[in-house]
Amino acid sequence: MIVMRPIQEPLVLEEINQGRFSGEVEGYVVMDGPDYKGSFLYKVENGVTWVLDEQLTDPSLIDGAVRAAVAAGENRGAGSFGINTDSPRLAAWRQAMFKIGPDVLPNDRLFHLCG
Repeated sequence: MIVMRPIQEPLVLEEINQGRFSGEVEGYVVMDGPDYKGSFLYKVENGVTWVLDEQLTDPSLIDGAVRAAVAAGENRGAGSFGINTDSPRLAAWRQAMFKIGPDVLPNDRLFHLCG
């Protein structure tokens, strides 16, 4: 079973981030039972959850990673999200999900609308 756990150790976050992103960067570790499947980083800033990076062994996990990051931001009051399109696989996910549109999208586009 795939499990995404928040990274709570600052040194682990620093090691994964390697100074690439500023601000209060947060992240998750992704596990499948005892098997490490990678990690992803995000931050919540001015009401926007920014999905910054993913280092996942399986690209099929990217959708769940984005949704987990945006949900964490929404739980802290962020009403919108943005994707770091400098990350090739995150950019591909954004293109597949939202072809065109602004850089920042309302959370409703990801979670709450049907049809």
